[in-house]
Amino acid sequence: MNRSIKWWVIGGLLVIICTALGVGLFLLDHRAIDRKSNEILTPIRVEVLNGCGEDGVARKFTDLLRRKGFDVVNFGNAENFDFMETIVVDRSGSSRKAEKVARALGVDNCIQQIKMDPYRVEDVLVIIGADFRRLLGGETTGR
Repeated sequence: MNRSIKWWVIGGLLVIICTALGVGLFLLDHRAIDRKSNEILTPIRVEVLNGCGEDGVARKFTDLLRRKGFDVVNFGNAENFDFMETIVVDRSGSSRKAEKVARALGVDNCIQQIKMDPYRVEDVLVIIGADFRRLLGGETTGR
């Protein structure tokens, strides 16, 4: 009889331990899924600046990025038109977002530049350089 109770206790403890482990793993996995789904469902906010001086190029890249599912929140001219190559700038500290934009455009230059600004809404900044024709892949500029 003593032996029988011992096995029931051991069996019960094993069931409790396995249940606790299963619930713990489910919760951990669920949190990871929540983070991933939030990242997938929240569009990447992008600002596009013309850094080459070509008329209409910021608008063209804005349209291109929007077609690819990015949320372009602003576009316009850079401080100067001396950019020889297009660059993608991570503004949010999430290099994955900048890398995703860079891949979508075929850009190799991806840097991180975070300035504390409570009014900044974009995650990524794209400055279009003189290499824009190669990136557009045959699309023409113009308005």
